[in-house]
Amino acid sequence: MAVASAGAAFADVSAVSGSAFGESVNVTVLGTGLVSSGPMPTVTLPAGGSATAVTNSTAQVNVIGLLSTGLLEVSTQGVPGATGSVTSSAQVANPKVGLALAPAVSADAVGSTCTSDAEGSTGSTTIANLRVLGQSVDVSAVPNTGLNIANVGILYVNEQVVTGSGASTGITVNAVRLTLNAGLGNGTIIIGQSRCAVTGDGVVVPTGAVGGVLLAGVVAAGFGVTQLRRRRRGDVQV
Repeated sequence: MAVASAGAAFADVSAVSGSAFGESVNVTVLGTGLVSSGPMPTVTLPAGGSATAVTNSTAQVNVIGLLSTGLLEVSTQGVPGATGSVTSSAQVANPKVGLALAPAVSADAVGSTCTSDAEGSTGSTTIANLRVLGQSVDVSAVPNTGLNIANVGILYVNEQVVTGSGASTGITVNAVRLTLNAGLGNGTIIIGQSRCAVTGDGVVVPTGAVGGVLLAGVVAAGFGVTQLRRRRRGDVQV
């Protein structure tokens, strides 16, 4: 899907870092207080890197009234050197936000992937059969765009944030991030986050490299969903 990238490099990668998690819930619910889950499962690349994938998984998650999922799988691997790079990924099956029988947001599967190397950082998200308030949503590639879901909050899909200065570059990709500000509560639910970063003399920092996905086809008044303006990279809080 959407990919952010940068230009050529001029030296070896001296360090790599990577991580991923399946889900994270931090929501304040009226009458209940703070409800939290995760991040889980999580994975982090060892300080010296790993040539083989470091993986973790959780069979399912059920945060009653807020989030339920099937299998969650995360992975990261990478090594420094002349061709040093790091790749991380997170895959979540059957996520449902809200009540399980009538979710506000659901999908058959979501996933995010990132890669950082001496040429910069890239990211992508995959989403199967996204539904908002029971209606199918078409997904197309446009940088960091949100949807206001009436009585729920703001939904971001394929949210990518590229960082870097000098000899470093990195990226965080959220497959789905929902900021709740209404009926379900107030807070944030993230599904499928991957992170990648490298350090090395001469690594080029991406210029304006922020990708995302514009959700289309949910503008009908009956669904209470309206398109928000595209967020600038500096506005995103992850």
